[in-house]
Order: sequence, then structure tokens, then C-alpha cells
Amino acid sequence: MKTDREAVVWTRIGVRPVKMGRIYVTGSECRFTYSDDFLHTGLPGVGLLYPPDIIQQTTLVRPRSEFFDLLPPIQSLIPPRGEKNFQRQLILSYLAKKGIVPSRGFDADWEILMIAGHGGIGHLDVFKDDEKALEWYSSSGKHSLFDISDKFGFSLKEFLTWFDADSEGFLQMIGATPTVGGTIPKLLMTIPDTGWTGRTGLPSKIGTQGITDVILKFEQTKSYPGIIELEALALDLHEEAGFEVPRRWKTVINDIPTFVVERFDRDKNCNPLFTETLYSIFASGDQSITNSYSTSYDAIGRVIDSSPIDLVTDIKAAKQYLLKRLLLALATGNGDMHMENLSIINRDGRLLFSPVYDPTPMRAYSIHNLLTPMPFGGYGEVYLDEALIRFTKNLGFRKKTLLEMIEEVLAVTRHYEERIKALKTLPDKNKENLISIVESIKSELAVCLK
Repeated sequence: MKTDREAVVWTRIGVRPVKMGRIYVTGSECRFTYSDDFLHTGLPGVGLLYPPDIIQQTTLVRPRSEFFDLLPPIQSLIPPRGEKNFQRQLILSYLAKKGIVPSRGFDADWEILMIAGHGGIGHLDVFKDDEKALEWYSSSGKHSLFDISDKFGFSLKEFLTWFDADSEGFLQMIGATPTVGGTIPKLLMTIPDTGWTGRTGLPSKIGTQGITDVILKFEQTKSYPGIIELEALALDLHEEAGFEVPRRWKTVINDIPTFVVERFDRDKNCNPLFTETLYSIFASGDQSITNSYSTSYDAIGRVIDSSPIDLVTDIKAAKQYLLKRLLLALATGNGDMHMENLSIINRDGRLLFSPVYDPTPMRAYSIHNLLTPMPFGGYGEVYLDEALIRFTKNLGFRKKTLLEMIEEVLAVTRHYEERIKALKTLPDKNKENLISIVESIKSELAVCLK
């Protein structure tokens, strides 16, 4: 990077858009300072571990590393590097149409951030300068929905193969739509607040009524056949287990299986809510955190207990949530419950775990066949039942709590194998693989009850 860079951070979390602060990036560090006006709003800051009332106008300084060029909450706005990241390629294609072809690495990250660092998941909006921010907010206009058309489906199919001959028309239709990370193609859109009708529109910019913000997930059938049905089933099970889950609708857009999921980071008027992943939170407080797997579930429990800055309002409920989520992940074959799939949300001044998202039983696919992405209770050195007992104790609960939760999870998943068999798009070999895995795990969980 030859020159220093700067940008501004705004938020729409209050009554109206407000500038939160300014970010500077040099060759060696990232610096962020809250604006004086923002400090008088009483609004949440850039991240949980950067509270405005404590930080005030002290400049936050974080050394750049190969893992983080920016403060973690801001870094999370940039789709991960990789040629097969749909979100990243979509934005780079848009930039190329404008004659902007940045070099790889941080140069590309920065250009992507300037284009798509606003309107995404959570409450942060990043812009090149205040003028760009005001221009973007003021151009919201009247929100409109359009019917999904053959043109939309055709262009989308082309994008799924990373080669789109009609990308310009597609991008004009959807705009420089901000997206979320991950390997499954996703777009942020809006639908009528009554639910999915086949009509969709651009994400909302300013709070509005009559619509709801959603994520459209498109199945990559060659890589992950049946994954839409699997995720829908997993969310059903979590709802049956008492977890809060978003509204969702399965559909097909021009022969592409699609999952429409309501965003929980927006209120009923489409205004943003403070939302931050555990990965961003942990990386903000510990520079040894370099990926979404580099901690343990036990450590999450300890931090919830001991953090000098509150991560949650109800500590006991949060730790119960964590234990039950782990048990259900084991019993359903999730294997992918890492820190980016666990988030904290602020609702009416209360900090709590967000509704469940991305609980897909990824162990159905052999390349993702992990029991869990993070360790717990010394598993590997001890058997599963002993590891769960240790983990439960580390969370501060008695064995009785664990046994009650295991009974509940086994009851909720008692017909899981039959429901897997009933899926129409998941190949038989994947069904057999997942059923074999969950039957084995559920047998081990049942041992704990004896």
C-alpha cells in the first residue's frame, strides 16, 4: 500500500443516519476515532469492546496483520478473499464495469469496502467520505418491488458459474447490492412484510414500512446438492427445540433452489439493530484470534462470565444457550458452529444471542465431516460423554442441567432420520452419510443418560 487511506463510519441505528467516526489506515496500523457529536447520542459503538462512553475520543489503534487490516467489526464487512466467493466476485465484476481493477489483497478489499461497506448485515455503514454518505442516504427514494423474471434467473445462473455475459444488465437491476460472507451465493434483498410472494426489491436504506429485509440464498447444486432443504430442516428443528429462528421460505427461482430468510438485524421498520459476531468480538479483544475457529466453546463461556465489558445481559441464559446449541449441533450433524455463526444482538438495550442462523447439517457432505469446528471439555483426550460433563461444569452448571438438555434434544430429534429420508433434493449417499453420523452421536448422547 503506497499511501494512507481514510474513510468515515456512519450508522442508521438511531432515529436518523449519524456519523460515528473516522478510520485511517497506514502501512502498519488501523486507527479509529469517534466523532464528538456521536458521543452525545448514547448509541452503541463500532463494536461491543469499543464502547463510546469508555473510549470517548481516544483513538483506537490496531496494528495491521495478515489476518486483520482493519478493526474486526469493519473487516467483517468485506467478503473473504477467494476466487470462488460469490459475493466478492459480484462486487469485483461491478467495479470492473466502472473501469476499476484493483490489485489483489488489501487494495481490492478497500475498493470493495467503499462500494459495499454500507447497507450490509449489522449497523455499520462505511463510505469514502461524508459527501458519499449523505448522497447514499438521500437517494433512497420510494421503495419498489419487482417480480422475479427470466432475465433475473438467467443472469443469476451465469453468476453461479462465475461467468456472466449479461452482468451489466444484472448489476443495473440489483445495483451494487451489499452481500454477506460465506461460500453459498447470497444476496440481500427485500420482500413484502407479509412474506414471500415472488416479488423482491433492493435492500432498504432508510427505515420503511410494508417490506422486510431478507437474504436470498441460492443453492450450488453441483457442490452442495440439497443444502437448501437441509438448512430449512435444521431451522425447523431449532424452532421446535425452543430457539428463536427467523421467518423463512423455500422457493425455486428459474430452476435454482432458493432459500429466503428474514434478517434479524433489522427491526419491524427495517432500521438496523446492533449485531456483532463472536468472531469479531473475540478478535477485537485478543489479537491471537486469527480465524473463526481459534478458540474453544469453554473459552466462550469463560469470556461471557469474566469480560469487564458486558457481552450479554443475562449471563446464565447465554451459557444455557451455548450448551444447548452445541448439543443440537452434535445431534443434527451441524459440525460448523464456529464464531461467525454465533452473534450478539442488542434489542431494546438488552444484549443476547441472536436468533439461530446457518445451522445447516454440513456433515452430510464428506468434505465437512467434523464433529465440531472448535474443542470443548477436552474431547479427544476423553470420550464424548465425559467431555460434555466437563464442558457443562466449566460453564458453571451441574450434570443435571446437561442430562435435562440431552433428553430434550433427543426428543426433538427423535424423528430426524425419517425427516432426512423424506428430503427430495438431498442425494441418497448424503442422506445415508448424515443418518449414520447422527445415529452414532445420538447413541453416545444417550449413554450420558444411563
